[in-house]
Amino acid sequence: MNIAPDGTVKGTAPGTPVAWLDELGTIKGLSEVGSAALGAVAAAMRGFDQSASPWTVLATLLLDRTRIAARIGGSSDIAERTRGIAIWQFMNFLRVQPGGQGLPIVRLLDRVRRLVRLGDDRDLRQLPAAAQGLDAVRLMTIHGAKGLEFPVVHVPGLNGDTIPRTPQAPPCPPPDGMVEGAEGRALDVFRADHAEEQECLFYVALSRARDRLFLYAPTQKSNGHNRLLSSFLDRVGSGLARTKVNPTRILPPAPEAGDVTLAIDGALRFTGAQIALYERCPRRFFYTHILQVGGRRTATAFMQMHEAVRTIFKAVIAGASSIGGEGDLEGQIVNAFASHGLADHGYVLEYKGFATSMIQYFLAARAGHTPETPAALSVAFGAEEIIVRPDEILVRPDGSRTLRRVQTGHFRASEMDDVGVAAFLLAAQRAFPGASVELVHLSDQTVRPSI
Repeated sequence: MNIAPDGTVKGTAPGTPVAWLDELGTIKGLSEVGSAALGAVAAAMRGFDQSASPWTVLATLLLDRTRIAARIGGSSDIAERTRGIAIWQFMNFLRVQPGGQGLPIVRLLDRVRRLVRLGDDRDLRQLPAAAQGLDAVRLMTIHGAKGLEFPVVHVPGLNGDTIPRTPQAPPCPPPDGMVEGAEGRALDVFRADHAEEQECLFYVALSRARDRLFLYAPTQKSNGHNRLLSSFLDRVGSGLARTKVNPTRILPPAPEAGDVTLAIDGALRFTGAQIALYERCPRRFFYTHILQVGGRRTATAFMQMHEAVRTIFKAVIAGASSIGGEGDLEGQIVNAFASHGLADHGYVLEYKGFATSMIQYFLAARAGHTPETPAALSVAFGAEEIIVRPDEILVRPDGSRTLRRVQTGHFRASEMDDVGVAAFLLAAQRAFPGASVELVHLSDQTVRPSI
């Protein structure tokens, strides 16, 4: 990575050392505390890049270049000791990694994401053999406890809406009569199988205990309403001793529940997309735009296809590209697919068909209009401001303007209530009285007025 003259960080080729950490003096606005912290990071990371072994990097950081391992090893605090076990567990996972092409650290991260998505993360959760005898409480799911046994087992949450859990109907159930040996409707067969699975899961939970078993079930919700107990409890038999417990101790607030101080220099200014994200999920907005630690999902081939389509139509809007005919369109799609890593995909022909259809509809929907260069619009609320940038502005033959937001995906009914769309509409009406606002969805091939 390198530092641009304006202080922004720019990426470099994979495997290149993190050079910008050695050029902290070129970062504008960096405080003394921030410079010292980044300097410590630079010293700890010096000599490493993405081609280094993950195990070597972590072992060096923990044991040689920082006192993290020493602090944890010498602490009697339960939280610190728990962190030590988690690090130990992860280091054992890193010790043996399958071979393959690509950078080791990137391969490791991809493997962790894949294991979590597939629910095959037992290797990430399994304690090393030397830690099995520790005098500690282990938290695990019922599935994760299969095959294990403990002197004492505590099973919380034995309520009617937890075990047995009420299943959601499958989005695509098999046709009635298709399941061999089953009687009745396919949905009834699904529910019966689910009930049997829940019974087996309950049995697994009970049979993990060798000496003592504790079952817990809250009888009241936070709003004061009663909460039913699990029907499975009656199957345990008369040997189950029931005791009602009224907690008298108030748990201390968790550290992460405390307030976060946010110092704002000047008026608030957010984009319409940011405000819309806050409406959908305030926590994601906080992590993404306030703490700026938001991540990005692993791009699938389908997502890459949509990104390729966006690249093409944004170039057309910006005037950087024009499409003269089918051959020209095909050539631009080929180039966009190559730049987004789809050139050699097994379903590239199908994806090209989708992309061609979307771009053709985009071009047809703007035919007969005169494009204008889109500029940012704003809606002011006192000193605060919401910035909205239309994807394109078109002038009709009668001189009226149409401001559009172009999406490659499908229309969702919730979009019409989106605060970002409302801000878009207000900004357009203030900047261009009488102008219309439209939402374009290329997958649906629809243009909808924003009303």
